[in-house]
Amino acid sequence: MIGIVGGSGDFGQGVAGRLRAHGEEVIIGSRTPRDEFVSNVECCERSEVVFLSIPGHGVEAMTRELAPHLAGKIAVSVATAVVFRDGKPAAETGPLSLAEITAREAPEARVVSALHTVSARLLAQLDRELGEDTIVCGDDEEAKQRVAELCGKLVAGRVVDAGPLEVSRWLETLTAVLLNVNRRYKAHSGIRVTGLG
Repeated sequence: MIGIVGGSGDFGQGVAGRLRAHGEEVIIGSRTPRDEFVSNVECCERSEVVFLSIPGHGVEAMTRELAPHLAGKIAVSVATAVVFRDGKPAAETGPLSLAEITAREAPEARVVSALHTVSARLLAQLDRELGEDTIVCGDDEEAKQRVAELCGKLVAGRVVDAGPLEVSRWLETLTAVLLNVNRRYKAHSGIRVTGLG
């Protein structure tokens, strides 16, 4: 079972719809369970892999709250360091990435960082192929491979392994770069990593 915490928005709905189209069982968690949503706690407890679709400012508190229910699970950190200043996207970083904060607050979870350069809006357009790559990083090789398999069902490009979890410090800021490019060109750009053979 694949869980999505905070899955009621475009990102969660897009991931859920695309994975279901590939035959994966998906459960969506919410702070306010209703209809097709269960509680975030139940979502974590029933899932093997949990995508943490949490705003950057809420990562520390939410992960700490869910930590007992994430023990032994693969937790996918997709949060970005993006903030908006005067309506313009920028990156706000600290000594640790949001993924590393997730790992610190839920030390028994197997944390992998992924999907920072994939547009939530485009993910939610289920009939649109995403012809881009996505980049993953993490310290647990087996967990990273499982997340890479799932991410490969979300994008038409490759899943590129960028190494250990600390690399997410830079990945989480790439979203701000893409948002600024998109703003200037009125586009929905993604990332392609070239020269890998």
